[in-house]
Amino acid sequence: MEPYVVDGSKCISHFTIELKDQLPNDYKGKFNDWMFGCDICQDVCPWNSFSTPHQTQEFAILPEIKNNTNKEWEEITEEVFNKAFKNSPLKRTKFIGIKRNFNFLKKE
Repeated sequence: MEPYVVDGSKCISHFTIELKDQLPNDYKGKFNDWMFGCDICQDVCPWNSFSTPHQTQEFAILPEIKNNTNKEWEEITEEVFNKAFKNSPLKRTKFIGIKRNFNFLKKE
């Protein structure tokens, strides 16, 4: 693998947002706690060492999910999801995608 090159085929964001099919079994239990995107690439990008934290309220974590437990994610209903994420990027993967991703995180 070439240094400083991101392999998009192994990107958590690709799997949890873009991929609409079943997630590859080879990755089961390997996404840590990431069930929608991750932005690790932003954390390790050398150019981002010059960045400053944002103050944009629209990018703040939603209070409805900030402290959700695994049990709350497991039991979330489509109605609650649609209300909580009405104006959120999580709507992009839809309720069924979030449920798929959450269930994929579990280590068996």
